[in-house]
Amino acid sequence: MGDKMFGLDLAFYVGVCVGVISRIIMLNTDQNQYPTHPNILVSQLILSFVASALGALLVPALVARSYTSITFLALAAEQFRQVRANRRNTLQNIEPLQLVQRGGAFIEEIARAYEVRNYMCIITSFMAVAIDRVMIDEFHLGTITSLAIGGSSGIVLAIILKKLLTRQSISDIADVVEVPISFVDGSILKVGDLDGITNIGLKSDRDVYLKRGIGIEVIPKERDYKNAGILYNSGQRQAILYNIYARLGRAGDLDDIVYTPLARRNPKNESLVFAFVPTYGNARDVIEAVKSAPIIESAKGKNLSLQKHKIGSLNK
Repeated sequence: MGDKMFGLDLAFYVGVCVGVISRIIMLNTDQNQYPTHPNILVSQLILSFVASALGALLVPALVARSYTSITFLALAAEQFRQVRANRRNTLQNIEPLQLVQRGGAFIEEIARAYEVRNYMCIITSFMAVAIDRVMIDEFHLGTITSLAIGGSSGIVLAIILKKLLTRQSISDIADVVEVPISFVDGSILKVGDLDGITNIGLKSDRDVYLKRGIGIEVIPKERDYKNAGILYNSGQRQAILYNIYARLGRAGDLDDIVYTPLARRNPKNESLVFAFVPTYGNARDVIEAVKSAPIIESAKGKNLSLQKHKIGSLNK
């Protein structure tokens, strides 16, 4: 009995380590998409420890037939939902201070990711401890061997979950190209072959656009309405613009709204066009920033009735 309890203790520690490691694996994705500040990093690691401990304790509770302890999972789920709400509130509070805002859809996407990845810690730590118990009880392997198999299984599951949870990016659904910037009727901004983007009243501002501005067109791949439907979504458009701003900055100060980019739909080919004046970087940097913008969940599944048609076919 003592050896079994000692084995369960070791399995618990391994399960906690696996759960924390799984969260660290996902931090790479966070770092690319949402710059991680030290205080956020510490809070996420602490939450991953708590979630991993809950997952690792679940197996000993089941072995001891202490089914009432499973109710702690319900309490944990409620706490993680509160983490999601806190993260949402934090981002909403600083939203007015952004030169280019994230938008409500992108904020909700980030908050949801913080909640889901805590559940991933529970799953991976539970898997590590459960596999360890199966190896000992069913296959009668030694403690060290079973722990190695259980820990490895948890890490493999974490890698699989990372691939499943990693979002698609704009590069998966669209081609991004540079297009020229010009002005029609004196002050109406034209990007590519789409005019009427916005009215730039001051000549000095128009000169900045002509000298430093970069025109971008995001064209749905395969002339597919499914891809175009994602670009239609206003939350997705704002996420693209924020991603560029987060990487390259934006010209002007807070009150220089003339430099706040506006993404407009080009009805000729269902593309998205906009002009952007970065603080630094060239057209290639802007294109890469657009391509790396994540596709948000709320933008998917729109315009389902048009998915069987190709762009342009409805106009014939």
